[in-house]
Amino acid sequence: MIRKASLNDSAARIICFFLVVTLWASVLPLSVEAAQNPAVAGSARLQAAAKKILALDSAHKLLNTDCIKCHTSEPADIKRAGGKHRTAVTCLDCHIQHLPSGVKTIPQCSMCHDPSAQAHFALGTRSVCLKCHRNPHTPLIITIPDKHWVNKACETCHPEKGKEFKEYPSKHSQKNCTFCHPKKHKRIKRCLQCHKPHAPFMVFKDCLRCHKPHSPLNIHYAGNIPNKYCGACHTDIFKLLSKSKAKHGKFKCAFCHKNKHPTVPKCQDCHQNIHSESILSRFNNNCLKCHRDPHNLLI
Repeated sequence: MIRKASLNDSAARIICFFLVVTLWASVLPLSVEAAQNPAVAGSARLQAAAKKILALDSAHKLLNTDCIKCHTSEPADIKRAGGKHRTAVTCLDCHIQHLPSGVKTIPQCSMCHDPSAQAHFALGTRSVCLKCHRNPHTPLIITIPDKHWVNKACETCHPEKGKEFKEYPSKHSQKNCTFCHPKKHKRIKRCLQCHKPHAPFMVFKDCLRCHKPHSPLNIHYAGNIPNKYCGACHTDIFKLLSKSKAKHGKFKCAFCHKNKHPTVPKCQDCHQNIHSESILSRFNNNCLKCHRDPHNLLI
């Protein structure tokens, strides 16, 4: 019995020896290469981590709390500017597989943003989306590339601006969107960075009293706009009206020139049946034959 046990022990030792040699021979090349190449060492560690993660995944569904143990910056990004990515969407809704062994599983934007649903989603592939939405975890922090094709992209969300450009052509409509909205979404270049003010007292918000940036030549204004803003361009008329002793001198410019530039009213819009038809007919119903300039009435 003792001899038989010794024989079994010897056989076991021999088997263990060959197993150790075989394992050592399989690991040695990777260990040598890892010592010479840190990337391989990192890959080896990732493969080991992958086995643990896949084993965990097989036991139970991964939760966001599992992911953030390693990926700390992404949750902070989502909390700061995640937009709709910050809702009930879980990490695994986008990152369906975890394969850190070298094969990256990158989710496609079209998984959620159906290209057939909106023109903006149909602009192109994920690489096109990333031209503006650089970080999928902060989709609302938009960095605009300095490319002419971006006009088409902008108009998919801002069609009314493109319509304004087409309806009211100007030098603004000849520019790329990024000329006035450089680099960051919602950043607006100030008018006075390109244009000289009509008057020294004018600031950026004064420009917007009359001019819309996407249709600057389609001039509209409120009825209570102070005369000095009109006088910045119409200097001679403003001086006459300011010195006038007639009732017209007490009115705001927009009282007669309503809402839109250039609006030229008729005297009859306010003054009706002032003179008999016999008198008016002698002057072809032209009030200015006697009253000359409405901004400086002589009679």
